[in-house]
Amino acid sequence: MPLILIAALGLLGQTKADPDHFPLALQKSMELDDLDREIQRVHDAAVLKRAQLAASERLAKRGLVSKSDLERETADVRYQEAREAELRSSKAFKAYERDVKGRTIPPDERTAYALLLDWVRKQVAIAQIDADYQAAQAKRTRALFQRTAVSRQELEDAELAANTAQATVDLGKSRAAQIMMEIASRNGERRFEPRDVHRLKSDYLKARIRYFEITADGARRRLELVRDRSRLGLIPSNDVATFERAAADAVESLATERKVLERHEIEQSAPLRKRSA
Repeated sequence: MPLILIAALGLLGQTKADPDHFPLALQKSMELDDLDREIQRVHDAAVLKRAQLAASERLAKRGLVSKSDLERETADVRYQEAREAELRSSKAFKAYERDVKGRTIPPDERTAYALLLDWVRKQVAIAQIDADYQAAQAKRTRALFQRTAVSRQELEDAELAANTAQATVDLGKSRAAQIMMEIASRNGERRFEPRDVHRLKSDYLKARIRYFEITADGARRRLELVRDRSRLGLIPSNDVATFERAAADAVESLATERKVLERHEIEQSAPLRKRSA
């Protein structure tokens, strides 16, 4: 073999693979490009909202901005900052995924789980900001309702929003707990028994069911409200069908989630029945 060909092959072997030569990795590169633009957009929005909040805080000291408006602006700034952090964490995970699919780095479960945990925790942080704000709004609406300043429907909507936001937090924390278990088992920090795995899986499924229960309840309430308005002639009767389908879909989704938990419990109890037999 000519020396020049041998040298060329040697250089080829030393060249780092381009992940974009693989379709799945190229798709991830496209997602990363989109993420970069979204991160910049959210960052710019956060900078603007921080400046607006500073101005509102100065006006609030002079009694020109209400407490509720200031709380809303504060929550909005916190949300934008948390959203930027979540997007950056998402980018780190997707970059790792792209490099693995593009064969530029070997897969590493510990790295993948650590990146995934950071991403989920950032999602929980966003959900917690929303939950705190919605809880404060529900408390304020409850006080106004007691003074007959708002309707019962407004109170129910505020409480539903607060419950939904808290369910999202619980769902995210359940996901994080499962990931932490996987990390601990791979680091040799703790050996998890099958019942531990089952409990975490059950907790996650129950958190999902709680979320879908609240969603179904909200769809039912909206349907009742629409039916009442239809009977009063405030909206066309044809519009009711849309809300009926939404309520039926929510109930069906809830039933599906309950079946998943039921199957999980049955699968877990099967080994116990065998040992006792």
